[in-house]
Amino acid sequence: MEQRFKWVALLAGAVLVVGCGVHGPRADDDDDGDGGEGLTGSGIGAGDTSSSSSEGAGQTASGTGGTGGTTSSSTSTSTSTSTSTSTSTSTSSGTGGSGGIGGGGCYIEGYDLGVSLADLQSSYQGSQWLPTMIDVLNRRYSNGWYVMDQMKNDPWLTGSFPQWFNLGNWGGMIESIDTACHEETHGYDFDQAMNYSNKHLYYMGSNLEVVAAKLNFFARNQIYNQVTQGGSVTAMYDSASLTGTQGSYDFIFLADELTAYINGLACATVVGDHLTQGGSFRDGAAAHLYYLQVYLRVARTQYSSLYNQWKADPDWQQFVRFSWARGHFWTDVSMQFGQLGINDAAIWNRINDPNNLSEIQLFTGDTPSVVACTP
Repeated sequence: MEQRFKWVALLAGAVLVVGCGVHGPRADDDDDGDGGEGLTGSGIGAGDTSSSSSEGAGQTASGTGGTGGTTSSSTSTSTSTSTSTSTSTSTSSGTGGSGGIGGGGCYIEGYDLGVSLADLQSSYQGSQWLPTMIDVLNRRYSNGWYVMDQMKNDPWLTGSFPQWFNLGNWGGMIESIDTACHEETHGYDFDQAMNYSNKHLYYMGSNLEVVAAKLNFFARNQIYNQVTQGGSVTAMYDSASLTGTQGSYDFIFLADELTAYINGLACATVVGDHLTQGGSFRDGAAAHLYYLQVYLRVARTQYSSLYNQWKADPDWQQFVRFSWARGHFWTDVSMQFGQLGINDAAIWNRINDPNNLSEIQLFTGDTPSVVACTP
C-alpha cells in the first residue's frame, strides 16, 4: 500500500509510521491506520482508519439542531446503549450547522432520513460516485456533506480510495460512505491542524470543531491491559490500536480515531435504509468510547499531573463532553438499523459498567447521563 506522508510535519520533529487498516485505510496521514470500522461478519467490509478548518478553538453550536428543527428526540438521556424510540429525525437544508439542544432538551444533530434518494439511485453512474456521494450527504446529513465537500479534491480520496470498493454500482458507493467520512475526517483534522501551533483539531460538525492543546499524553499501549482485563469485548480493534507501532501513539491520535469513528457511524446511519450489507459501524465508535474511559482512568491513577492539566483545559473538556454526547446520539439513532452493529451490545455493557462510567463523571463533574444529554 502506498505511503504518502502528507502530514509528516504535524508533530514537532516526529517521523510517524503509517499503518494499513483492514479495508480501505488512507496511507497518507500521521494517524494509526487501525482500520476496522465496517468489518462485516465475514471479516471484511467498509473498513476505516485514520484524519477541518476551525473558526476558533472550541467553537460550539447552538440553536435547535443546527440543520433544522427536530421532529422527534433520539439522543440518550441515560447510560444505556440504545434508547432510540423513533425513526423520524430533524430536517436538513444541506449547509446547516453542527448540532444543539432539541425540543426534548438533549443534544441533537440535524439529519433527515425522509429525503428520497431514488433519483440519485436510478441515475447512478460509477464515474460520478464522488459528486453523487456528496449529494447524498447534502440531502441527509449536512455535517457529513461539509467535510466531504471540503475534502473532495483530496488526492487519496480520488486516487487510492476507489480500489477498496465497487463504486461502479449504487450499493458499493453506499457501502463506502462510512469509510469516506471516517477517512476524510482524519484528512480534514490533520490538514487544518497545520494552522495551529502545538494543537490538534477535531471535526465534529461544521459549527463544532474542537481545537485542543497537545498535552504530554502517554502512549495508548498503556491502556491495553485494562482494556482486555476480564476478556476483551473490543478484540477486533485492540491489537491494531493499542499494540505495536500504533500503540506507541498517544491520545491526540486516539481522540482523532474516536471522532472519525463517530462521524463514520453518522454517515452510515443516514444511509442505513440503503445499506444491505451489515457491519461493525456501531462497534468502532463504541470501542473508542470505551478506550476513552480507560485512558482517563490510567491518566487519573498514574499520571496525576497530566490528568489535572487535562481536566482543567476547557477545550479538552469540550472534546470529552461532545464525544460522549455524539457517541450516544448516533448509537441511539442507528439502532433502527440492526445491520449496523456486530458486537456493539457487549461493548456498551462494558462502557456502562459503573467503574467505567465513573471516569466520565470524575473528569467532567457531571453524571454520564447529563453529559450525554447536555454536553
